[in-house]
Amino acid sequence: MIGGRVLLHSGGPLGAEGRAALPVFLEGRKRVAFVTAANLHDETAYFGRVRAVLGAPPPEGSGLDVVHLRWNDRPLDTLAGVEALFMGGGNTYALLSRLKDSGLLGAIRERVLAGMPYMGASAGSNVAGPNILTTNDWNVVGLTTFDALGLVPFNVNPHYLETDPAMAPGSETRDTRIEEYLLVRDNPVIGIEEETMARVEGGVATVVGAGRIKVFGRGREPRWLGAGQTLEL
Repeated sequence: MIGGRVLLHSGGPLGAEGRAALPVFLEGRKRVAFVTAANLHDETAYFGRVRAVLGAPPPEGSGLDVVHLRWNDRPLDTLAGVEALFMGGGNTYALLSRLKDSGLLGAIRERVLAGMPYMGASAGSNVAGPNILTTNDWNVVGLTTFDALGLVPFNVNPHYLETDPAMAPGSETRDTRIEEYLLVRDNPVIGIEEETMARVEGGVATVVGAGRIKVFGRGREPRWLGAGQTLEL
């Protein structure tokens, strides 16, 4: 397992599970940068919604000092002035493209490997892995390189549903797509259900939250893990 403190959400940080997990994970750190680069709509409004919740005192919020890290406005200066980083959700391809263009990709990886806690939600969880090829998003920005932060040795499929009742008959399931990925690449993939997180600390990944994580590996049967169980990859 790669070093660093990492907390990967399936969805957003605003639910009860996410709000409760953040202060524990941060161990007293208060000044957190929230990255909105995955949002293709109104980044300022997105940040405002997140700060209103995470900045509120418990139990309604997490009591954090949330700073807006804008990918196109002195992002490295903002990164230098915080104790932790939260990478928000949106379009994973847009997020990775902006992280690369701004110089944030390497800078964030360096800070996390030096001890800065990293939290990701949805797209923010996708970019924590070796690449983003197991995202659910469309590549609307035409990104042509997919290597990501590499903070963990597994890929993430957030919002995981083993069987989606809304799918058209005969369409591919998430499991089918992940199995195709493993035919081409050999690093593991984890499917994270809603209200569930993977916490990585001290080289150990643990399931946290109300749901489950499904672990996929080449040549192995997928297996479900629940809260408190360790991801043996």
